[in-house]
Amino acid sequence: MVGETQTVQESAGTGQVIQAMRSPVFTAVVFLATVVQVCADPLVALWTGAGEWGHQLPPAVVIGLAALGCLAQALCVTQAAHRPVSAMLGALACYLAIALWLGVPTWASPMQLVVAVAMFAVGSARSIPVAAAWAGASVLVAVVGLGLWAAAAGAPTGAVVSFVLTEGTALASVCFAGVALGMLWAVLERRTQRARRRALAFKAQQAEAVEASRNAERGRIAQELHDVAGQHLAGLVSLCDASVELAPEHPQQALHLIEEVRAEGRYAAASLYGALGDLRAVDSSAQTPTPDLRSLSALVAFWRERGMDVRVTTTGDLQSPPVVVSTTAYRAISEGLSNAAKHAAGAAVDIGVHVDADRLTATVANGPARRVRADEDDLGLGWGLDSLRQKLTLVDGSVDASADDQGGWHLGVEIPFPRTTEAERD
Repeated sequence: MVGETQTVQESAGTGQVIQAMRSPVFTAVVFLATVVQVCADPLVALWTGAGEWGHQLPPAVVIGLAALGCLAQALCVTQAAHRPVSAMLGALACYLAIALWLGVPTWASPMQLVVAVAMFAVGSARSIPVAAAWAGASVLVAVVGLGLWAAAAGAPTGAVVSFVLTEGTALASVCFAGVALGMLWAVLERRTQRARRRALAFKAQQAEAVEASRNAERGRIAQELHDVAGQHLAGLVSLCDASVELAPEHPQQALHLIEEVRAEGRYAAASLYGALGDLRAVDSSAQTPTPDLRSLSALVAFWRERGMDVRVTTTGDLQSPPVVVSTTAYRAISEGLSNAAKHAAGAAVDIGVHVDADRLTATVANGPARRVRADEDDLGLGWGLDSLRQKLTLVDGSVDASADDQGGWHLGVEIPFPRTTEAERD
């Protein structure tokens, strides 16, 4: 269980920066930067001839071993992504080997920065107490080792203390700085991961909501298609059958029924056109918006192209109503035009839209309708108004559909705007 917790902590704290430590380019950069600093002093001294070589080993051997130590230290850091503590201990061991075993602590000072890089990985992968404990223990081991080496070399006590304080302070500053930066990086990395998970969750929720909306819209369209096919087409068949039976003995009545077939067919075609258009919008990859009052001119043009005399009067800003109000009003006007085309072919139609600060009123009025047969209700007529009333009920609106004194027809809807939160508080 502890191992699993540590693995989770390591994976949560090791981001792209820590993973980059495994790159050969990173290893090469760390090695070159360190070996140049470590070997710069002896190479310059040998080249200029300043001073005497005091080491018991030949210069080439010492410089070569120092370069190998820098390479080993850079390779240790490559393991920081998966084994940060081991990488830190290896980098510290390489530094102490060059400083104490090879006996060149001043040359090895630049290797402390590589130890700090490994400490960064420890700070990002471990908790604060654990990372601080590792940093403190590493500094303590290095300080004790440097002090013992200086004392064994026969240096005076004051020189030993000064040397230990100088090297120990430098090592402690870079080690604890590396741990602190690693901790900061881990905090930022965890915040980024949480934000990414939330974004993915929101994306999944949005996809589910979109799919649910599509399914609901497909169901609504399917119902509309069913209504058109089941009622209007059934009415067409009934009218055709009646006209066939009446044609031999009552040709005028048969012609009248054929006129009804034409009107009913026109309305069914318009209904199918709208429903299939909605279906294409739902299934297409580029979703088209649900038509609202901004599409009123296109709706009027559609019926004018089919010979209907339509006049439109608007007051107020048609852009201001909420979407649900605007789309519902558009549906009501579309229903009124369809009814006028079916029941009063050739009659003029007046559309009025009035937008107030808190509500919208829309009316569709046509002239005298043609004669309505007594058995017309048996053909399933009037289903659109029932559907419209249901839509208006959902938005707290009202419908007024009735004949006028001149034999025409009037359809009016009134839809209040939804109250905002600020209005409710007021």
